[in-house]
Amino acid sequence: MTENSTNHPLFDRGISHAGLKQVRDRFHNLNRERLMRTRTALLPRQQIFLDLLPLLIHINHPILPGYKSAHTPCGIDSYTPDELTLGRMRTNIARSVQYRQDEQGPPQIHSIFLMGSCGTVAQAEDSDLDVWLCHRSDIDDLGLQRLYNKAGAISDWARSLGLDIHFFLMDSEQFRRGQRDRLSAESAGTSQHYLLLDEFYRSALLVAGRYPLWWLVPPSEEVNYREYTSLLHARGFVGPSESIDFGGVSDIPAGEFIGAGVWQLYKAISSPYKSALKLLLTEAYARDYPNVIPLCIDLKQAIYNGEVSADDVDPYIMVYRRLANYLNARNEFDRLELIRRAFYFKVGIRLSQTASSVAPWRRTLLESLIAEWQWPTEQLLNLDTRSRWKIRRVREEHRFLVAELTNSYRFLQDFAHQSNSPALIKSQEMTLLGRKLFAAFERKRNKVEWLNPGIAPDVSEEQLFFHTQGFGEQRRWAVSTSARHDFEADAILQENDHLSGLLCWCFCNGLINDYTRLRINGRQDGVSENDLRKMATHLSSHLPRKAFAADPQKHEAFNRPKVPEAMLLYINLGQGALSALGAAGLARHNSSYSISHIEIVFINSWGEVSSHAFSGAEAILDAFRAYQQLMLLAARGSQQPLIDAICFNDPEQKLRKRIRHLPRLLHRAFYAKPKNKRLIIKLGNGFHILQTENDELRSIHAHGYSTLIQCLGRGQSSYSPLLIDRYCAPNSALASIVATANSPDCYIFFHRRDDFADLFVRDERGSLHYSTAAFANVAQLLLPLLTFLQRCRQEQQSSHQFRLFELHQQDNKWRSQALDANTLSDSADMNTIHDTDLEAIGHPDEQGRLVFDMRYQDQVFLYAKTGPALFDEVASQLLLQETQPTHYQLDAMDLSALPPQQTSVYLRYKQHIEEMLNTSVLSQ
Repeated sequence: MTENSTNHPLFDRGISHAGLKQVRDRFHNLNRERLMRTRTALLPRQQIFLDLLPLLIHINHPILPGYKSAHTPCGIDSYTPDELTLGRMRTNIARSVQYRQDEQGPPQIHSIFLMGSCGTVAQAEDSDLDVWLCHRSDIDDLGLQRLYNKAGAISDWARSLGLDIHFFLMDSEQFRRGQRDRLSAESAGTSQHYLLLDEFYRSALLVAGRYPLWWLVPPSEEVNYREYTSLLHARGFVGPSESIDFGGVSDIPAGEFIGAGVWQLYKAISSPYKSALKLLLTEAYARDYPNVIPLCIDLKQAIYNGEVSADDVDPYIMVYRRLANYLNARNEFDRLELIRRAFYFKVGIRLSQTASSVAPWRRTLLESLIAEWQWPTEQLLNLDTRSRWKIRRVREEHRFLVAELTNSYRFLQDFAHQSNSPALIKSQEMTLLGRKLFAAFERKRNKVEWLNPGIAPDVSEEQLFFHTQGFGEQRRWAVSTSARHDFEADAILQENDHLSGLLCWCFCNGLINDYTRLRINGRQDGVSENDLRKMATHLSSHLPRKAFAADPQKHEAFNRPKVPEAMLLYINLGQGALSALGAAGLARHNSSYSISHIEIVFINSWGEVSSHAFSGAEAILDAFRAYQQLMLLAARGSQQPLIDAICFNDPEQKLRKRIRHLPRLLHRAFYAKPKNKRLIIKLGNGFHILQTENDELRSIHAHGYSTLIQCLGRGQSSYSPLLIDRYCAPNSALASIVATANSPDCYIFFHRRDDFADLFVRDERGSLHYSTAAFANVAQLLLPLLTFLQRCRQEQQSSHQFRLFELHQQDNKWRSQALDANTLSDSADMNTIHDTDLEAIGHPDEQGRLVFDMRYQDQVFLYAKTGPALFDEVASQLLLQETQPTHYQLDAMDLSALPPQQTSVYLRYKQHIEEMLNTSVLSQ
């Protein structure tokens, strides 16, 4: 090194081995004190985990917990187990294990750290522990998988001791570059980097291996972190295997606050109090941007100022002090009180109760804070009985917590907008967290709101009483713990428009357990306690018992859009529907389905629960629409949703048996190929033709059978096959037509009735046209019609075929008998076939209305000249030419001036023109 470089300001730092040793020793002393506190806060049988953790990572031995493979990366830098550790291993695990240092290969593990509340006032008996297992960066994927498997096996052993341990494999070089594992239920992914590092430096405990290089960088040099650490290495102040470097925390980018805020909101779903503290700390940091001084820098400054005790720099107390100063400065005392409650619950010591002999230092620290807060004894008693809080108190606390979380998050959103900084979180991770937040916090009509994740352990009730209030559309169900009939407003726990929604709310929020008695105050609208229990039992077997967004086992579900998983139907609750039918049952009812009330509960893959109710003559159609929307959403998923139904007031299960086929029918109608089908169903108020349009289920109502036939003649944009429900006019000509006409061809059906016949033409797009005609013989009836249709087909430039059938009725059953058109032509007496050579030519007039000119043989009659008298003129000409008047029919129609039309359109115009023309003939 040259003299000039030695005197350069970059190197003029006053660094000395003695000064670095002093700082390092202070950190080690604090670390040692907090490790001791961590151990004493554990139960005696759990302390073995902390004692043996570094040894289990250091060696691979088949007898030791966590062993998976002799090739699992092992060996910790600068670690040699002492005799006390080896003795505890032989006493508690295996006497035969021998440790030989000379048999150890090159170390693969740099450090082991404990993260979280360990060694702090917040370490409770049920606190989970996060372990950072920091490994070399050159371990291959197979080695990392083996290390991951070993860590999982150690976690399983710790669980047998009553500990909840989460291992995180950490590569310090990747961490410095911002490369993180993908987001999971426990890992923050890319949602935070510097804020996670801040938490690590102020709370992590070094269990074994290399200490953090960050310790040796003075607070004043944090902004020069990279240059300063390079100097430490370059000048030999730090050995190559002595420290581990995760980077500095001097400049937290603005974009990190929004990602961290979303992550903390997600964690608040299951741990609202802990997350409220962390989210508010993120808010306080963002308020100070760009002059943020993280708490870890306060900790480091205290250590650099001199020796400190664990009490002085307890990480959780440091967090509280920062938040209290922040809120006091803003005069936000309600928020401060909530933060104090959150802190008190996180610590988990009940000061109103007798002191425990475990970790008395925690109680002493908390008592000193409570004295500052001047909390009265009554408040402590209220908070310490949180385990006995019921839903009213939980709802009140939930409101405070959601308001606090929302307040902080809105600030962070505004901050991100004002700073014009993108969130430093991968978009797919932001999407996943957003989905969890929507599932947990979004409030929508008919969606069940989860009030009690992480607030009170048990809000179940011994008895719940259900009754109705109001009448008609104003009627609502209510639940209370009181048996009184005249509920007061403050006695009611919850209200809902329908019973299923109220029961869902009770189940999801934990009011009902296996021993809760469900009661009805009197017979409410025909609902008995048996009905109530029947619905509750069915719901209990399907409803989620915790919010999926807070369930690590359901994490992967949020990587995909939500899809429905279950549709539960409760039919005719309290309606007495079948009872009103009398002994004949369904057979005497004018509806295929005697349903006047349906309640539906939906459960989707994000654990969202919603309920809906439909009443009236078309309740089942509303249920069909709900099913149709369900199937649209289900198309995103890989499995079909469960559909289950319970029918009330149905003692012989007649209605349940009758509706059993409906899901298959609806699926066949609207989701199986070919698409664009129409389904005919009969209800109490008449017939309904169901068809999807723009992903919505539309219904055409027909009061009677004749109106139904007319409605089936409506035009279709493409081939629309007909389906008819098995209970809708089962013994009718229509049922036979629908069963026979199963291709996009033109089907002609006729039924003889003495001297006239019914004619049905189901065209190539599925529309049905009905007319009547005089009947002398089959050929005279059908051949002119066939000729007309063939000319239409030529103009349509279509290739559909013509299929002929005669309808026969026998024993109240209809069947269709196929006829051969060629045979029909061969057997016809052509002298009886009247060919008038009469054609109608359609075109739009000046106002755009469709009008018709007429051609009879070689004469053309123009509407533009004659107007409405056109048919009178044609009739006069016909009477001059024909020796004997007859019923005149069109032989051809020209609609080439219009866009291509389907056959039923030609037939409708044909029928109209023939009626007008023959009326004129008769009048003359």
